Amino acid sequence: MAFLFTKEFIANGLTYSDHRRQINEALALPPVDEAAEKMRPYFIKNVRLMDSYDESYHVSEDLKKLVEAAPATTWVVITEGWCGDVAYNVPLLAKLEKAAPEKVKLSLFLRDSNLELIDAYLTDGGRSIPKVIVLNQNLQELGTWGPRPGALQVLMKKWKSEGLVLKDLLPKVQEWYDADNTKSLHEELSTLIKSYTGINNQLTTSISTK
Repeated sequence: MAFLFTKEFIANGLTYSDHRRQINEALALPPVDEAAEKMRPYFIKNVRLMDSYDESYHVSEDLKKLVEAAPATTWVVITEGWCGDVAYNVPLLAKLEKAAPEKVKLSLFLRDSNLELIDAYLTDGGRSIPKVIVLNQNLQELGTWGPRPGALQVLMKKWKSEGLVLKDLLPKVQEWYDADNTKSLHEELSTLIKSYTGINNQLTTSISTK
């Protein structure tokens, strides 16, 4: 079922800074219940990761030029502070917005408070995040990305089919992201932008990250 985006809905989205601030404010308070206590270590780890990536991530010149040549867009990002894939990927989206603010505007929405939104963008029937929906100036969908780079998505399915549980998956995921060093994300964002601009030339992406 398609989701109807409106100006009012988009206006209620969070900026990346808002999202980071909300996570920090939540961590400054005692957990409200047992479930919040259980999720707290994931929030703490992700704050550490995002602090690091906010400093170390850089948008390649090729990706920057590509987005600068594209029309102005709004990128709806479905997120949650406890999600590891959010920590690994969303900081680069924030860097892209900063590099070309007239062409990319992020509007972040918490998954668990916006189930109608995430249910319109399921991955293999699941509410996996982050999920990015690119909208034109008329709030029509141009393309989507997420919840993680395609190569890792394939590995995740394989690992889960082998019976690996969360505690086994987390170090494997971090190892993959560290080795990839945002190369796949750069390539997939380039492909996404080309898909709605009609630019078909292949770019050799120079990655400069951590």
